[in-house]
Amino acid sequence: MKALPVVVSLTIAVSLFPASWLGWTKDISDLVRVPVTPLSHVGVLLTGWMRPAAQLSDLPTDQDERNTLAIAEREHYRQLYHAQLLRSTELADILRELQQLPESALRNPLPPVSVPVDITGINPHNPSSPVELKLARGVSERIADGDLAIVGRDVVGRVTDIGLTRISLLPTTHSSHGHVRASIVPAHPQTGRPRILATVLAFADGGPHLYAECASSLDVQVGDLVVIDDSSWSEHAKGLIVGKVTAIKPIDEAPLRNALEITPRRKPRDVARVIILGTTEGHE
Repeated sequence: MKALPVVVSLTIAVSLFPASWLGWTKDISDLVRVPVTPLSHVGVLLTGWMRPAAQLSDLPTDQDERNTLAIAEREHYRQLYHAQLLRSTELADILRELQQLPESALRNPLPPVSVPVDITGINPHNPSSPVELKLARGVSERIADGDLAIVGRDVVGRVTDIGLTRISLLPTTHSSHGHVRASIVPAHPQTGRPRILATVLAFADGGPHLYAECASSLDVQVGDLVVIDDSSWSEHAKGLIVGKVTAIKPIDEAPLRNALEITPRRKPRDVARVIILGTTEGHE
């Protein structure tokens, strides 16, 4: 028993060595596996004896039975083909979404996480209520509270309440986000208008829109884009789109200012997949 602390301490010390120094441990593990190798070999032989591979002599001799078997195998492989076709289409869609990400997201030191929008809970009467998503395998260790969920260049929400089987997504119109500093830019920069038309504080009141105010003398038009320019958000959020201006109304109490209605272009409940810009490094 006195040797146990020494062995444990030695094991911990060796485990802290660089990986290049521990190549010899592979040889030791192979030696340890030698006693069980015959047993595993017997297990393989026993499995082959209990479930032998099909031989030509095992095929039915009746022509009708052979035709039936051939049709069944054809349908089986057709199902496998269509399953792989669906999988390849899904991977192509993911690749297309990753290619549409802004440069700021691609500079993120951690790879973006693609999460299918498998909704497990939603309030259909409140478009700004949190959306519960099914937690995909290997995702929980790579995301954290506050991470951005985007589709292309559009922010659709932020991650919150990461549970064992689900995660919650707060849409950009949720009131808990508070005031967000944003810039208004032209939807078509080549029109000769300024690159940044106005800097505003956008906020939500629990409805389907965001709201902001700006000076009426500024050249802000319906259709202009509203992008994040807030240092309190992730550095990779800068330049991402939170919505577009859909209405401009004068403020009676302040004649020199206009009230802006901002509508998100994408919503988490309307898309099939979101990309989460993870800020936590994990291992699948």
